[in-house]
Amino acid sequence: MLMKWIKCQVNEENKRSFSKAQERWGELCHCSGFMGQIGGWNRNELYEAGILSIWKDLQSYQSFMQNQHDEIFGKSDQGGTYTNISVDIYEKIFNIGTTDMTAFFCKGKLLRVADCSVENDKKAGFEQVQRNIWNKGMTPGMLSGAIGKGQSRRYLAASLWDNEYSHQRYVDKGLAALIREAGVIELHPKWAVI
Repeated sequence: MLMKWIKCQVNEENKRSFSKAQERWGELCHCSGFMGQIGGWNRNELYEAGILSIWKDLQSYQSFMQNQHDEIFGKSDQGGTYTNISVDIYEKIFNIGTTDMTAFFCKGKLLRVADCSVENDKKAGFEQVQRNIWNKGMTPGMLSGAIGKGQSRRYLAASLWDNEYSHQRYVDKGLAALIREAGVIELHPKWAVI
């Protein structure tokens, strides 16, 4: 499974236009291998949108990029609504919890995303620690999540939360420093493609 993490910088005057354009990506659900997409505004960076897209595999994603992306992008009229975009691809290495997070895309209210860089000689240890921490049992209020491995030393940890209270309780349990470095995306229901 493939995780695509998109961040867009948007000027204040273009936030509404960007949001309306993001709502026009519904055609994704007709693309072979597409599993779901959610997104919203980053609480820590007011002019940054974050979008998480899940694909069955690299082949499906590459086929979409070659055959459908440009047409859908053109129809969305989103090109002039952002000043900068970054797109990173991660191979999912394991779920947080027992159910794939796409099953909860319509229920989640917050998406917490941590993009980590890990030294080469510490990758195996990092992955084991992530498995131990997350799969001993999810924190109450966390619906699901996934850990993905990117190119070189990059990892993505994405967790989906049912409400603000649950997430804040998690933050207050001693992980405040880690949480400050992570992006917390308030999900916009109309951006979801499920």
